[in-house]
Amino acid sequence: MSFIYRTLPALLLLALGVLLTMYLVPIELEQMKWEIPGSLETYPVVQLCRPGFLAILCFLPFIGAVLYGFMGTMDRYMTRNFISYFLMCTMILLLIYILADFTDNMERFRTRFEDPVTQALHFYGTQLPMFLYQILPYTLLMGTLWSLSKLCGGSEIVGMLQSGRSLLRLCLPVFIMALLVSFAYGICGYHWAPSGSLYREMVMKRNTNPDGTARSIVYRSDATSRIWRIATPALATSPGDPMLGVTIDQFDSKVRGRQLKQYRADRATWNKEESTWTLENVYIREMSAPGIRPKDDVHEAVITLPFEEKPYQIISPGHNDRVDAMSTAGMYQYLESGAGAKEDRRRLRTEWHVRIARIASCMVLVLLAIPSAVTFQRRGTMKGIGIAVLLAALMLFFYRVFPSLGEAGVLKPWLSAWIPNILYIFIAIYLFVKNLAHRSVTEWMRARLKGEP
Repeated sequence: MSFIYRTLPALLLLALGVLLTMYLVPIELEQMKWEIPGSLETYPVVQLCRPGFLAILCFLPFIGAVLYGFMGTMDRYMTRNFISYFLMCTMILLLIYILADFTDNMERFRTRFEDPVTQALHFYGTQLPMFLYQILPYTLLMGTLWSLSKLCGGSEIVGMLQSGRSLLRLCLPVFIMALLVSFAYGICGYHWAPSGSLYREMVMKRNTNPDGTARSIVYRSDATSRIWRIATPALATSPGDPMLGVTIDQFDSKVRGRQLKQYRADRATWNKEESTWTLENVYIREMSAPGIRPKDDVHEAVITLPFEEKPYQIISPGHNDRVDAMSTAGMYQYLESGAGAKEDRRRLRTEWHVRIARIASCMVLVLLAIPSAVTFQRRGTMKGIGIAVLLAALMLFFYRVFPSLGEAGVLKPWLSAWIPNILYIFIAIYLFVKNLAHRSVTEWMRARLKGEP
């Protein structure tokens, strides 16, 4: 009976992971066909990692349940206590975040969409990874603070320490669960959080007029030497719709600025299965060399062209104006290509290191929360918790300041991204030392001011 009790949650979560993988991975593969140039066989490895990371995310709860099953009684008790408070903090903060955002955008949903309820549900489904990416480090901090302070309030931590375990060993289950959350956080930041930010820009701000109609756009593809001018593009909520008033200028890839051909069409529709564009009522103009009379335009009712551009590439805002809306895979491809100005490459390289450093910051904040919440004296834990919350707020500020120095070239990109983590690791070690010496930070500061050891 004990074996069944331990393995049943893992089996249920395994079944849930399989179902989620079977549902989400095909959807992701279909989405990639709308975004990435070329066919599935030609996609870069960094893009092909997306379905794999999504599958790993689906199985992370199962991995946690397996680890939980192999833990001892005290470790399982610590794990249950931490997970319950962490999930509670995450749900509360996520609900507040969504309700506040929905309140701001409710009028847009009502006026721009025929079915505002369905569109709102779909919209916030795409925004969920972005919201989690913003709050998970801090819900980890709050969950750790809340769970350990409750245990300290009931003197349970003291009793556990009397069993012979150190504070770090006692909190090992918290570190293990926080590590799994950090993996989930990193997976969200790989593509889905930036994609949610980009989708938000496309739906709410840049590509729509106040009445909900699409704005005219110009898209330039350096890889194919083409410029698209579209009077009425498809909306982000329906990228497969025909684009109206389309002009495509084809340039010579070898001779800079030399135009070879121009297409002017009433409608352009993308075929997902064949990866081709269909132009309707199109006029084709062959551009002649200077001094030669241009040929007459050729009119065709319908033509099909194997252009590589995908709808999301064309209708999305430019990638270089907001690095938070650029996926990690796309960022890697851009840096590897060597394209762009030096300042843009430095900005993207800094953001690359920031995304990696923020994964580590999840564990750093947990390490900071433990000595702040645990106390061995007859006093409340609010001072320590207040200090931890203040330090977490300062980390937000540091992740604004130091990366900006990296983007400006004052600091190395990797150093500007990792300075906050390095500082907070030293602070956490210091708090551990003071906590194990049975002295709070405020008491130590008062002693130092008085000249006492």
